[in-house]
Amino acid sequence: MEHLQRLQQCNKRNTTLRKAFVQFGVTEYNKPLKEMNDKEEFSTLINWAINQLPSFASMDLRHRVNGKLYQTSIRKRAREILVGIPKEKDNQDGVITYDWPEYETYETLTVNAIAISASGAKVINDAKREEQLLAEQEAATRVHPQIDVNVEELQLRENGKDGALTEEEMELINDFLQV
Repeated sequence: MEHLQRLQQCNKRNTTLRKAFVQFGVTEYNKPLKEMNDKEEFSTLINWAINQLPSFASMDLRHRVNGKLYQTSIRKRAREILVGIPKEKDNQDGVITYDWPEYETYETLTVNAIAISASGAKVINDAKREEQLLAEQEAATRVHPQIDVNVEELQLRENGKDGALTEEEMELINDFLQV
């Protein structure tokens, strides 16, 4: 929570990113980011943003606090580093911040590598959420199996159709395909 408060102070311009995170350093420059814990990863990214972020570039900084994922943008204009408002992105259990490749280290970090890793993490988190929703739906159908009914079949029965296409519908489809 302390890191989140510091980022908010930077956003309000009560302090600079460099001053807020002066004690954050990189312990191992060649250690792969995938092997780092959350604290080491956050420290490495803050340090990289302060010292290596190119002028007029931006990056998304993601941080997990109490199981919730927060994200803020860091932009560099010439020598000034601007921090965006930290916003909650996800609050599910097991959420990940980044999906780093095996070889990515502090030395090889780039803005594109950070963006790709954040996108990969978003895909993984979304997949986890979908699995959770599917598991909940599956559990609901086990509890209430009579609810699992084919809706299209019911609609066809209500309209007096047996599901087969009429000649008019076939002609419309053929006309569309020939255009």
